[in-house]
Amino acid sequence: MGKENPSLSFKRELWPCYSPADRQSSTCSRASVPSTASATATMSGTGESTLSSCYNIQQSTGLTNGKGKQFKAAPALTPETVKDAKHLQLLLFSAERALAYSHELKALATKQGAPRTARKEQMSWLRKAAKYATELQDITSALAKNGASINFQTRAEVSIYYLSVKAELAFERAQYADVLAALAARRELLDTLASAARDSHDQALAVEFSDAYDPLIRFSAYKLGNTSSHDIDAVVSDIEPAMREEALPGLAQLVEGLREETKAGEMEAGRRTLDEVVFAGQKVEFRSAEIVDAMLRVQDAQARLAKAQGGKGKGGMAAWDRLLGVLGDAEAVARRLLDDQVGAAGQSTAAAAAQTAHQYISFELLAHRIRRDLLLVDSLVGTTNALPEDPTAMKIAGGRARVEAAVKVLSGVVKLYDTVLQSMRQIRGLPLVEEREGARRAAEAVEAYYAATKAYTLARLQCLFPNPGYAAAVELLQSAQQSADTAARVLKEGGLAEEVVQLSPEQAAKLQQDVKALSLAAKRALFAQTVTKPVFFDSAFNYIDLPMEDLLELAGSAPPKVQQSQPAKPAPVPKAPVRETRQAMPSIEQQVQHQEEEEEEQQQQPQQKKGWLGGWFGRG
Repeated sequence: MGKENPSLSFKRELWPCYSPADRQSSTCSRASVPSTASATATMSGTGESTLSSCYNIQQSTGLTNGKGKQFKAAPALTPETVKDAKHLQLLLFSAERALAYSHELKALATKQGAPRTARKEQMSWLRKAAKYATELQDITSALAKNGASINFQTRAEVSIYYLSVKAELAFERAQYADVLAALAARRELLDTLASAARDSHDQALAVEFSDAYDPLIRFSAYKLGNTSSHDIDAVVSDIEPAMREEALPGLAQLVEGLREETKAGEMEAGRRTLDEVVFAGQKVEFRSAEIVDAMLRVQDAQARLAKAQGGKGKGGMAAWDRLLGVLGDAEAVARRLLDDQVGAAGQSTAAAAAQTAHQYISFELLAHRIRRDLLLVDSLVGTTNALPEDPTAMKIAGGRARVEAAVKVLSGVVKLYDTVLQSMRQIRGLPLVEEREGARRAAEAVEAYYAATKAYTLARLQCLFPNPGYAAAVELLQSAQQSADTAARVLKEGGLAEEVVQLSPEQAAKLQQDVKALSLAAKRALFAQTVTKPVFFDSAFNYIDLPMEDLLELAGSAPPKVQQSQPAKPAPVPKAPVRETRQAMPSIEQQVQHQEEEEEEQQQQPQQKKGWLGGWFGRG
């Protein structure tokens, strides 16, 4: 199937079953009605899959058209003839098949060179889908009134599907008031299912399906002149109960029965719910079932990490790796769903929720990665005792082996701090952090603190080298001092939120003291350092004269020059002109005149005979 109209590209599926365990024995139970998404490829393929499903069900139920020369239509489905759940499935698949062809033709009609009949055929298939959906709704309601084992859960799901198809048909006919009435009733049923969900997955599934038709609600409200068309909840609340009842007769009784039926499900033991997520005082909503499933796995991984001895030791590192892996999977799911929302018309509630969820999961992934790296720093420093506790110590006792061990440890620590700073820069670039003052300042404090710590560690590394670089250490410590001052100022002001790492003003003050002490020690060592001249350093001066005066002048150490007064020079006496020994070159006119004179002389002389005998025979 071609690409659909963005305003009609929605996911359709029936919802999980909340009925009691004995539902499997019922004739028309919810468990027997298949999920639309699993039964058809409406949104991702053509209607051929539903055609095959319809044919298989017709073969199994005997509802096929007669063979032979004379056409014999299959018997019509009525509440009296329905004896199996496959009869209801046949109506469902038929409606989905017609709806799939309608969407395909709608996409075809928007392309160049589309046949003129595409629009007409699209409406024809959409009317067929509405016809099958209406039959499914009527038969289900009639069976429920006749005492069939159809619970309110199944009736609500069938009604939701019926209202969805009905709203699409009304939208294509530009009957926007009917669209709002049908979608308001549909949204009320979905809100009831979401509130009575037994776990967070079912709740997110209902919320996701409820958000799917927001563009139709917004556009219909706009066409009707509603000034608050951007606010979906306000538009739905303005629809009176009488209009909802007109769109779906018996809506109030259905909602009431659904609430009573799902009370037992709320008390079910072992209910899995996602903990409420709050970021900087604002609640983060997960309106997609896939993200909720991913966050439930994250929640379990966090619980395992808390039990793994505080995250220490081999088991603790395995728990950290497991948590980071689950967070990475959740971030990939959130990013994919966010990309799917890019083509949606306008900024819907689902798109905004997907963007916020992706940013929050990215924040959690980066924050836990930072904490894991800092834990590795602590374990790396704790495995060696080669580092002196005094930050001003420039020498390590114990020989060359201990010096190499200390340098190796500090090099690894610097790399880990570099990874921490990279993650912090990504956190600061998240709009979720930038838009909240407390979170932004907390990220700024953590980044400044560990930038100062990294520069301080590099300076210690320069001082502990076998060939120390005190000048580089002094320069690094200047940068560390600025970052430490920034971190101390932000931590002292307070008002931080969502801190990646818990830092206190005392830690920043301790870092400032260590930086100042090491800076003073490095400067003293730099000025006390004596550079030994290499062998044969003065040998070159035996062959080269060193321009000491020029060097002193360039260095600014040359003595000032004394300007001596000189007697005034006598005025120059003009000399007599001297004849040039070389004659001036004749002008062009003179050359031309001289050439003409030579030609005239040659013409006045008698011409002599030419040739090698001319000299002999020309005499006489």
